[in-house]
Amino acid sequence: MQPGIPKGPERDSQELSKPTSGEYAGEAARNFLNALEFVADEIPVPGLSTAVKLATKLIEACDDSHATLERAQELKQRIKALVTVLVDDLKGKKAVEIQEELKKDIQHLEEFGLSFLIETHATKFSGRDLKYIQTKLDAIASQHALLLFLFQSLNEGKVDKCLRVLDNAVTRFKLSRDVKSAILLDKIEKEIINFHAEQQRTLTDIREELRETNSNMGEILDILHGRRTADAAKSRAHSRPSMPAPINVFYGRSGVVDEVVEFLTKPSDAGMRPRACLCGPGGMGKTSTALAIMADSRLRASFPPRNQVWVPCVKATSVSLFLDSLYSSLAPVQNTGNPLEDVMSEIETAAEPLILLLDNFETLWNLTNSRSNVEDILNRLDKTNITLLMTTRSSAAPLSGDQWQSFVLEAIDDVSARKIYNQIVPQSDKDPKVPDLLKALGCMPLAVTLMARRGKTTGLDAQKLLDEYNRRGTAMLGTAGNGMDARQSLDVCISLSVESQLILDTPRAYNLLVTLAMLPAGTDHQTLSDCWATPANFPNLVDALDALSQTSLLERRQTHYFVLPVIRSYVLDPSRFPVAVSDAVVASACRFLRGHTAFPGDPSFHEHAKALSAEESNLQAILLRMKSEAPRDDVIEAFLILADYQLMTRLKLEVIEHLVRLSCDGAVPQSLVGKVRTCYGKILMELGHLDKAEAEFNSARKIFLEAADNRRAARSTLFLVELRTRLHNVPSPERFGLIKDARNAKALLKNFDDDNARDTALLNYYYGMIYGSTGYHDQGISYLTEAKKSFSALSDTLYGAKCSHWLQLLYYLERRYDVVQDQGNLAIKDFEQLGQYSGDVMQVLGRVLFAKENYKEALETLTGALELCRSYGRTLDLAKTLEMIGRTWAKMGQIGDAREAYEKAQTYYGQVDSDKDYKLRCGFLSRQAADPSLLPTEEERSKLKVRYADY
Repeated sequence: MQPGIPKGPERDSQELSKPTSGEYAGEAARNFLNALEFVADEIPVPGLSTAVKLATKLIEACDDSHATLERAQELKQRIKALVTVLVDDLKGKKAVEIQEELKKDIQHLEEFGLSFLIETHATKFSGRDLKYIQTKLDAIASQHALLLFLFQSLNEGKVDKCLRVLDNAVTRFKLSRDVKSAILLDKIEKEIINFHAEQQRTLTDIREELRETNSNMGEILDILHGRRTADAAKSRAHSRPSMPAPINVFYGRSGVVDEVVEFLTKPSDAGMRPRACLCGPGGMGKTSTALAIMADSRLRASFPPRNQVWVPCVKATSVSLFLDSLYSSLAPVQNTGNPLEDVMSEIETAAEPLILLLDNFETLWNLTNSRSNVEDILNRLDKTNITLLMTTRSSAAPLSGDQWQSFVLEAIDDVSARKIYNQIVPQSDKDPKVPDLLKALGCMPLAVTLMARRGKTTGLDAQKLLDEYNRRGTAMLGTAGNGMDARQSLDVCISLSVESQLILDTPRAYNLLVTLAMLPAGTDHQTLSDCWATPANFPNLVDALDALSQTSLLERRQTHYFVLPVIRSYVLDPSRFPVAVSDAVVASACRFLRGHTAFPGDPSFHEHAKALSAEESNLQAILLRMKSEAPRDDVIEAFLILADYQLMTRLKLEVIEHLVRLSCDGAVPQSLVGKVRTCYGKILMELGHLDKAEAEFNSARKIFLEAADNRRAARSTLFLVELRTRLHNVPSPERFGLIKDARNAKALLKNFDDDNARDTALLNYYYGMIYGSTGYHDQGISYLTEAKKSFSALSDTLYGAKCSHWLQLLYYLERRYDVVQDQGNLAIKDFEQLGQYSGDVMQVLGRVLFAKENYKEALETLTGALELCRSYGRTLDLAKTLEMIGRTWAKMGQIGDAREAYEKAQTYYGQVDSDKDYKLRCGFLSRQAADPSLLPTEEERSKLKVRYADY
């Protein structure tokens, strides 16, 4: 026995324990094995890499084995020597330099599966030998500790047998003569690590060079699908919000938490992810339970926090608002103006499975008129990488199916309810009446919590609170006709706070609660005091906020104040909703909008845009609550400002379409209807829905003419002119008719001498567009140049930039590429300064670089344009840019990427109606990418000439 080695069972216990990191799994050893596998991957011999990886696993198995340490250590060292010398002999060699006989032997080394050779201890070394060793080591490792102790000698015999098999292999490969000492083996190890390091440096240099000189379709798809980091991260509207933290006071739900976690983390059935729904009446703690589930360590093992998405549905009073909430929660990089498609793109390209918590889903599901649309969205979310957890005030999940399971939350037990109450009101632990109070409350978590907080803020003991409850009777916890026990209604718990003495004694506290309930996105203190609750209406705002906070009617998240979902629903019930407060909130919204009317070029535009962005969801929610009966003209006029803001930023249809519905009332002045129709047409035109836009402009023009509003009628005519210049399939004779339209507009404007300079500039701008789009480039350039000078004199930077862009287009068609770049750079500078879209300008610059055969820079410019198109939701420009990227890749020889770009372009073209020829054009370009000698037909050439100067 060696000194220092324990005897008997103590020694056996130490020998049979798992090895420490110092025995082999140290950093240096791991680094060498990693390097060994990497170098083996690069050797052109089939099976070598697999054999080396198997050998590495066997080395680890020796460490994990509970066999006698000396023999297992020897086995490990021999395996290591075998693969080390084998890799060292072959590293850096070409396939032709390696003998065929050796290649065949190595292929045997890679083969898997047990055979009769194992059972008869065949001497030929192959993958079967390694597998034999692995099988024996696994068998030893799986033995009970007592068996290992009793049959230690038998296990040593198994290890010896493994050594004999390995010796035969070493002899077969004639490697035993190469490993003469540990010093030599150490030298070989260092050579392999140095060789691996040199390979890594070379690969790094190559990858960096490729990254600097080229790109591929994968990069473009990263941009479209939101996977791009770096520059693309700058265009992301906001980062994905984190999951709210679970509440601290949480008792009585451990059983359902365990059950739901097990359900959500079980293996997928036929590739379908589970969908869990926490159901029950309001106040049962569904949200709190859901957050506890999301924070559970077992769930986080499958869905770490970065893969958890919280989707609050409380403000989803329409399908559109739900999509906006889903969009905000997922924060997709793609921004096409279609929230659902952007969300689905983010989901479909997610690298890891996601879990979505759809909180307070009943707000959306109870929109009975939209239920089919909601069901369609849920079905689209039914993806193999998406798990759903939902909370809803109902008795069952909204959908049925094998993957859906409802978990109905009932009242918690009285012990858990007492824990909640005592934690909030510590001095109540000796109050003998608390059990009676909790029993009267039905042990509903939110009711208990609210009652406890009421007891804490008022100082009333349980008996006094119970007396109050008993005074109101069953009405405190139930409402007629709901089929529930009268002692289990949440309304009373809320009314205990709403009608508490603190609220009654605080002036305008309830009015403030109603005001905040109308703002689903919440608001900060500054905006609250400046806009929604001004000192004139709320002179004691701080006192009201304090009272609402003390009674748990208000929640604060960082800098924003929110009304809790179920309380908001309670307050906005028509029977409790003061009409005067609603009117005041609408008036505040109108004042806010009228105070933020700056357009691009105004000094305050950026400030106004920031303020509108912060309150956009609240403003939209207020508008959508308005019914179409007897709408107020001033309200429509004010909310038209919000629609104009969305026209200048991210294009949306919800607000303007609701304004169109409101304006259909016969009492609305026709001039206001015309302005709504004009704005609607402009948004549709920018989204690429040109047919619908044309109808709106015609409708507006007719209204203005009938109202003798000639200036607006002229502007509507000019918008029609602009729209038709975007239609590539308009025959030339019809294009010349645009000149007549422009002259008609001029006639309508001739009597307005007060703004004659601007009207003249606008007419020259549109004349330039008309002549340029009909092939008279010189005349178009002349008109646009004159218009640009006029706009400059008028300090109208926006229209000056638009002139620069049109000049850029016409110079491109004339192939005057140096001037194109000058005009394009001027336009980009002005648009960026104004905070406006410049993706179409960058696209033309990319075309110029393409024409100059500078394909690398063209691709970089077009990629930048693509990001802008996506960020501003310009679907048509996305399609055009992808088409041009495809042409660039075709010239660079990246045929597969080019054809994929054309396919993606056609997908986006299909979402708009402004380009009828895209299939013919993209189809030819895709075929030509594979066969550069292919010539277009006359029909194809005519379509290509409209878009490209080189056809």
